[in-house]
Amino acid sequence: MSSLVLTPADRTRISEAIKAAEVGHRGEIVVHVEPRTFGDPLKRAAKLFGKLGVDKTAEHTGVLLYLATINRAAAVWAGTGIEGGSDSATWKPVFDALAAGANDDQTATICAAIAALGRVLTVRCAGPDRHGNELGDGAAS
Repeated sequence: MSSLVLTPADRTRISEAIKAAEVGHRGEIVVHVEPRTFGDPLKRAAKLFGKLGVDKTAEHTGVLLYLATINRAAAVWAGTGIEGGSDSATWKPVFDALAAGANDDQTATICAAIAALGRVLTVRCAGPDRHGNELGDGAAS
């Protein structure tokens, strides 16, 4: 991924992907895109998790997909309500989706990663969403 500035159309596509990916489980997905990270992307994701309020879900089922486009870096940070959320192997399908689309339309690649994240959550955070949409569906940047 190169540097990506999210246009209004990109934000709409990402929002629609988040809405679709949040169906069928209790998880709440937030996506944060920035040009670069100056350190460990997982540490940056952990910091943003609290700063963006992803930690505020009732059942601790928030998940942050962090992307630094110039660095081609990504991380997933999950709340304690996600089974296996601290295990990097849990998120392999998300990273595989990012790698598969690395040379394609960047927004489409992000949307594919969001879809993969949703599929992981149907297993790792199964059950009815009793609290509704707690975090919104937009992309932060």
